Amino acid sequence: MTDVPDHDRDHDRDDDDDAIDSGEHEGFGSKHVAPAPAGGALTSLAALSAALANVPAGTYLGRTGLPMLLFKSRQNGTWMFGQRKTIPEPGSKWAANPDITKLPDTGFPWQDQMAVNMKCITGVDAGVEVIFKATTDGALTALNELLEKVRNQIESEKGKGKTIHDAEIAPFMLLENDSYPHREYGKTWIPILTIVGWMPLSGPAPAPAPAPAPEPPPVDQPRRRRVA
Repeated sequence: MTDVPDHDRDHDRDDDDDAIDSGEHEGFGSKHVAPAPAGGALTSLAALSAALANVPAGTYLGRTGLPMLLFKSRQNGTWMFGQRKTIPEPGSKWAANPDITKLPDTGFPWQDQMAVNMKCITGVDAGVEVIFKATTDGALTALNELLEKVRNQIESEKGKGKTIHDAEIAPFMLLENDSYPHREYGKTWIPILTIVGWMPLSGPAPAPAPAPAPEPPPVDQPRRRRVA
């Protein structure tokens, strides 16, 4: 038997488009790398680092109520989100939440998967929150690479003496793509999450207030003629 190279298998092709778009493929997992902390954020970089170290490749959550961010390998590597399949603005920046949340014990096993919550922070989609889930090998690779970079950033910030409150450990990224030649399907697109910066968990620093407009120069008043 000949072993087929992994990249020659059809693992980077989209799942059934209609099922994914409707959320029917949203599985459940034991942990995930995303939900926004609502008073339950970890209290130290060490605790967050330890939690991330325990996230195995391929672990994540299912339904969250957020629109899904999808990567369509069959449509020239196009990103889109929501039921209307909105295409993100080119060059927009999306922040990923590195916080970890455990799912409740329901008495039955969770299915291991992987996902991350993201929020657009620039452009026309600013404020939009989505969840990006690994449904192909390419997406799983992208999220595992993101996880590893977050771990390294946390260790770097710990070395600088930063705390969970001031450390820049939340990445913001560009949604990009790449491709490789598949032996059977030809050009196959894969998602790329390009980190372009880091910010605290509290979000980006507020934009500086615009400088006040300079006062117009005084207008010379005409002299009045003296009455004799």
